[in-house]
Order: sequence, then C-alpha cells, then structure tokens
Amino acid sequence: MLGPITEVMGDCLTLIPSRPDGKGGTRRVEVDDVGRAFIRFASGAQGSVEGNWIATGRKMQHDFEVYGTKGALSFSQERFSELHFYATGDGPGRRGFRRIEAAPDHEPYGRFCVAPGHQLGFNDLKAIEVEGYIRAIAGEAPEPFNFRAGLRIQTLVETIQRSSAARAWLSIPA
Repeated sequence: MLGPITEVMGDCLTLIPSRPDGKGGTRRVEVDDVGRAFIRFASGAQGSVEGNWIATGRKMQHDFEVYGTKGALSFSQERFSELHFYATGDGPGRRGFRRIEAAPDHEPYGRFCVAPGHQLGFNDLKAIEVEGYIRAIAGEAPEPFNFRAGLRIQTLVETIQRSSAARAWLSIPA
C-alpha cells in the first residue's frame, strides 16, 4: 500500500499567454499549458504526473505506468482495450511486457466486448462508470469519488500550483 500523497513538487507553465477570442481579438490565457508534479507517498514510494495540453501528435494520450518490485503495468487511453503487464518473476527469455486485451471474461467489459479482440469504446467506459455511480447511490456499492475524495484532489492540485510558484517541495495538508 502506497498510502496517501504527503509531498509534491510542482512545475506549471503557461507557454501561450494569449489566444484568439473568436471575435477578431485575443484573450489572456488563465490556465496552464503544461503541469507536472513529482509526488511522494507516505510509504516512501515516489511518482510523477504530467498534463500537457500543447503536445502535438496525440489524440487521447491519457496514460499511466506503474512500476514495482514485482512487475509493472502500462495503459494508454488511445488503446482502450489493452493493458501491458510485466512480471519480474518471468524466466530468462520470457521477460518483457505482455499485452492483455479486454475480453468477455474481464468483467464488466464482457457486456461490451462480444468476443475476444473486439474493442471497447469511450461510451462503453462511460456506461460502466454511470452504472457504478448508480449502484453507489442505491447503496449497493461504495462511492469512491465522494466529497472527501474531491476535496483531497482539489487540495493536491492547489498544493502543486503553490509548489510551482514557490519552486519548492510542499507538504500536503492532512
């Protein structure tokens, strides 16, 4: 268990300070074009997060990579139906990432993938999320994205922005 994020070092940049306003003029940009954060967890583990709105060549690159002592996972939202898995325990000659494709035997995706190799779509994922939300409202499942979780995320974002301005590591308020 990683535990909560305890410290962050942010780097937020607005590289394009004004944009066309659609009326023949320009308007000042008030959001960051690139935001990065180095993060430290209570367990001592570390990580990084980056959001880049001006990177060219990508359509929907919402990715994550997780590395641990026993393996790694990699996912790109540009390839919804694929998860890449690496196990350090694989024998010589068998080491490397293997692709796992969403299939009918991976619940709840089986309701959308009629057969192995069929792709999941964005709307399929939204339907899965809405079902989880409805089940939480009905009291059938916990709601992972409640007010407390939202407040924690907002606190992280604001601390990352303050860290960027201060150019320093900052602790996350408890």
